[in-house]
Amino acid sequence: MPSIEKSKNQHIDNKKMYITFIIIIALIAGIIVFINLVQKNNLGLEVYAPIPEASMEVGDIGNLEIGESIESVNPEAIENPVRPINAPIPTDIFNTSGIILAIQGNSIIVRGLGTNFDDQIKRDLVVLIDENTHVNGVYGDAEYFKKSLKIGDNVSIESPYNIHGKTEFLARYINNIIEE
Repeated sequence: MPSIEKSKNQHIDNKKMYITFIIIIALIAGIIVFINLVQKNNLGLEVYAPIPEASMEVGDIGNLEIGESIESVNPEAIENPVRPINAPIPTDIFNTSGIILAIQGNSIIVRGLGTNFDDQIKRDLVVLIDENTHVNGVYGDAEYFKKSLKIGDNVSIESPYNIHGKTEFLARYINNIIEE
């Protein structure tokens, strides 16, 4: 009988070993799946960083001097205004639009319409793109950015800070404008 009892104990030990082996494999697979999900969804913690006060100040480009009129600085604005001539321009401007002239490493050059300048002159804008920029609704994907934006595209741009009088700024959102 001792051999039968020894055989049963060995059989029970083999079952325990198989169950332990299966549990270890399941844990490893679960860890691998979790790591892949974290990397794909970029589930990192975002820390709130306040926008510096200097970035909320009005820029110096395109401002009208006291006594200057838009007619003398930009006669084209009288024929084709980007906003009513007599309407005051807001102090804080967070968005603009234009046509992409060039695409560089982490920025695009856009021919702005002049909406963020007092003199309404069209200027080339350097729009910086970082990992927090959404391009056509996709967040922080550099490859998608390169594929989705093309030279000649008409885009709308929103910045996290004031772009009034500035020709270089960071974009938070860039979207293609679909013309019908």
